[in-house]
Amino acid sequence: MPPTEDQQPIRGTASFSKFVRVLQFVADAPGRVSVTDIAQATGIPRPSAHRIVSALLQEGMLAEQAGMRGLALGSRLISLAYRSWDELELRRVARPHIEKLNQQLDETVHLAINAGSEMVYVDKLESRRAVRMTSRLGTRVSLHASAVGKAWLAAQPVDRQHELTAGLTLSSFTPHTITDHQKLDAEIALTRERSYALDLQESELDICCYGKAIVGSGQVLGCVSLSLPRYRFDELAPETALTAIENCVSGIAQDMSRQLGL
Repeated sequence: MPPTEDQQPIRGTASFSKFVRVLQFVADAPGRVSVTDIAQATGIPRPSAHRIVSALLQEGMLAEQAGMRGLALGSRLISLAYRSWDELELRRVARPHIEKLNQQLDETVHLAINAGSEMVYVDKLESRRAVRMTSRLGTRVSLHASAVGKAWLAAQPVDRQHELTAGLTLSSFTPHTITDHQKLDAEIALTRERSYALDLQESELDICCYGKAIVGSGQVLGCVSLSLPRYRFDELAPETALTAIENCVSGIAQDMSRQLGL
């Protein structure tokens, strides 16, 4: 039996997928990368990788600077990304609340949403103090090693959470990262019980975070984290941090419920 119209492959999707893989690799790479790096990492033959890079450069999706070897995300792509973030309803509604949290404690605040097995930072307000976070808008963090990820998992129904954690690859980022599924499930259960998550140098050494989910009418809308150097984490009274985060998250949830009619 011939395939139905719905089953027919969409023409051009294979090529489009390669373009996306190239952009994602460049975005995730810690430094500037070459066409050879892209070909080796993605499995795309070097001639094809070169053609894709050339097309992305022409469209402003990638860029190369005079006198510097390698590739970076282009201004057109960054512009589109910022436009998307600006139009994200959660980001718009949450902004005054995370600004208040940032000003109140003068520590870095992240707003994150789920993206499969990761969380993505869609907004960030930096601390004005000397030691700052290296994260940026669009940074992806793992579910098992981040405060926002653990907070998001804990806000899921228990059966769904166990299904999600069982499918995670528990990569180790520091000696403090949880890499055992039973220990992770126990950590998520504790997070659910106390209603907030902790990242104790699990994603990055010398950085600790509080995380809390934004829940409106049973829907997990996103998560907020407060990130700070370990020595300032030890100095800050937990009740002070948690009260401020709770007020922030509650305010966002209430405003989102009004906006969306939840």
